[in-house]
Amino acid sequence: MFIGREKELSALEKRYQSDRFEFPVIYGRRRIGKTRLIQEFICEKKAIYFMATEQSEKEQLKSFSSAIREQYPDAQTEMLDSFSGFDSLFSYITKIAKDQRIVLAIDEYPYLAKAVPSISSILQKFIDQEWSHTKLYLILCGSSMSFMERQILQYESPLYGRRTAQLKLHPLPFYESIRFFPEWQAEEKLLAYGIGGGIPQYLTYLSHYPSLEAAITEEFLDSSGHLQEEPENLMLQELREPALYNSILSAIAHGASRQNDIAMAVGRESGKITFYLNNLIDLELIERVQPVETKGTRRTIYRIRDPLYLFWYRFIPESSALIAMGMGRAAWEKRILPYLSEYFGPVFEEICMQYIRRLIMTGNMDELYTAYGHWWGTNPARKREEEIDLVCTNETDILCGECKWRHEPVGMDILETLKERSLLISKGRRIHYALFSRDGFTESLQKEGASGNILLVDTEKLLSIQ
Repeated sequence: MFIGREKELSALEKRYQSDRFEFPVIYGRRRIGKTRLIQEFICEKKAIYFMATEQSEKEQLKSFSSAIREQYPDAQTEMLDSFSGFDSLFSYITKIAKDQRIVLAIDEYPYLAKAVPSISSILQKFIDQEWSHTKLYLILCGSSMSFMERQILQYESPLYGRRTAQLKLHPLPFYESIRFFPEWQAEEKLLAYGIGGGIPQYLTYLSHYPSLEAAITEEFLDSSGHLQEEPENLMLQELREPALYNSILSAIAHGASRQNDIAMAVGRESGKITFYLNNLIDLELIERVQPVETKGTRRTIYRIRDPLYLFWYRFIPESSALIAMGMGRAAWEKRILPYLSEYFGPVFEEICMQYIRRLIMTGNMDELYTAYGHWWGTNPARKREEEIDLVCTNETDILCGECKWRHEPVGMDILETLKERSLLISKGRRIHYALFSRDGFTESLQKEGASGNILLVDTEKLLSIQ
């Protein structure tokens, strides 16, 4: 079952229909669904798909040749076991693409470029001299975002300026992610997103089970689970000094959000971890956040962007002894379940923000906001720090929201507090309010919401958005 990516598929299909040379570049972090997207796109099309691996140049050429021979039904019967070189391989592609539309998809291109350093220059030659006059549809795809951006998309690359489209894949939004779990209970669907994020591969692993408890117990708390060592494996593959990166992520997952606090938790000077924080930002594992409409760095905090990494570093290392003893269920009952609602609070805020964005995108909200985020700062009247979970702004309007993931209805007291805090940042704009609740709203708040500019959203309404 293929879920989501309608926009990306539409973009690829639109260029396919042009019937001229096209060259889209697809990239994004591991497990994001790039290969699955390509497979869905080329289904029922004449196509040659090749996934590069960590092999030598000779082995890459042999594997590529085999892919052509096996996947292209009209391949020459006299074709040798392997082409003599990539020039001859691409010359063959030129011949078959002169009079017919064919897709050539090279997946994990950075591995091919590592084995064949001249491959980008060879492709440049064929694009300029041969393929621009054919019906070839060339796709280059890769998981190394730094490589794809610097070695293909930037000015210094031989391929610069030759792409006809670029698609950077991002995690699926929650309203698409929950489609992986059609039989799960309502709250468990949201929690699944709060653990797997919008990463299709992670969601697929979790969806194999009948419930959230079973999914976590088998995938995280069993030594054979797919996700039991996933974050650590990525650290080993992508980064030097994985131990330090693990410590930084663990510190953030346990509440250290400012750079000084993170540095203290990992035993380094504050200025010396900037490099490591930036690398984690480049990998889209953490993000740097400031209060909405605030400039400067004094209030900057860091938070883990990927829910799976937030969940893993929050719960799994401290459960490692139980996991090693085969006591995954005990780890679930004692180390995770009692703290799951507290953990989910910040993720719930992100889900609520996505809900607002979706309302705007589908034309179900009149205001078009230009800035989205959270706010925290000083209340001069009360002389204390306060925060607002959700803030959306433009020049004339501001939407302020509170997101409560707790087992009791939200009442008028929450609304009154929100109204008071909203005045701190309204700057004379029209104020709108949104309240999100796990367990609904009191009768008095429902009456208030029916008569004013207050959006009330419970779990059922969150899950119904399309």
